Amino acid sequence: MEEYRKYEDKDETCVTIITYGLTSEKLIENLEQTLESCSKISNSKKKNILCNTIYSLKERIINSCEPNQKINSIYFYLMDESVKGEYILKDSEINVLNEYGFKNFIYRNESRFPIDELKDIFTNFDFLQIIQLNQQNLKHMKMNRYKQKELMIMKVSNDTQVIETIERIKKEQNMKDQKIIIYGQSQILNQLKTKIVKNTIINDENMTREEIWKLNEDEKMRDNLRYLEEKLEGLNNEKNIDLYVFGRIKKEIAEHIENYMLKELFIEERKIEILKTCVSEETLNFKIIPIRSLENGDIGDEFIKKYNGLMGLKYY
Repeated sequence: MEEYRKYEDKDETCVTIITYGLTSEKLIENLEQTLESCSKISNSKKKNILCNTIYSLKERIINSCEPNQKINSIYFYLMDESVKGEYILKDSEINVLNEYGFKNFIYRNESRFPIDELKDIFTNFDFLQIIQLNQQNLKHMKMNRYKQKELMIMKVSNDTQVIETIERIKKEQNMKDQKIIIYGQSQILNQLKTKIVKNTIINDENMTREEIWKLNEDEKMRDNLRYLEEKLEGLNNEKNIDLYVFGRIKKEIAEHIENYMLKELFIEERKIEILKTCVSEETLNFKIIPIRSLENGDIGDEFIKKYNGLMGLKYY
């Protein structure tokens, strides 16, 4: 899939189609429905490109696939660049799509092909543990950025039962400092808020998967900001000054990285991709702590403005 990463089109005509477990006939039906939807696009240029793209793929399936042949593929099409690629799904990848309830036919048109998302779907199995409480119904799920799976549903009548369930989940999932997110609309949530339940994040409203993910990312960033503040306080001790590295990515930071001198690097989140283009991958063998501001005037905001969002800590 990596060969498709380089392509980009501002008119969002990079077409990605994921299909698994469908016969060629059923895939053609889905493509015909997609073709009908594309024909209603108001932007005539975009409409023509996408219609031609879907038609081209439909003809390919008709001409190259046998009747009732199962199609398990990801198609990457960008007509302006004459890209007509096919990635054959492995059995393990098909199993992932099945297990996490992905639709058998997925159509997307965007400015770029979603390579990072696809790789994450097939290779990332680090999950958040989630509890949804609605009235007296408790649902336990696991999720990450692009996958979600329901693990258990049960009835609960009080916060004690919920706490017992949380402790059981921690033990079963071999969790250490990882936090469980609890959300929903239930009086039990109000009871939980009055108690100290270690390593939990509680939100008393229903949330989408995107909102849950953002909540978790913000919580992790708060931990990063607390750690950043602790390290910045070390600047007040003259004995520590020589341990700190400030400057530009391509100059001071890169030099210390290439010479394997850094133990940790605090870096503005959006600069991480820039960093990867400035140094060789094998030298990134230290802890990278991404930083972004969560609100105006916080320590992240100060770090970005005062230190250009870059601070390295040396081994000695």
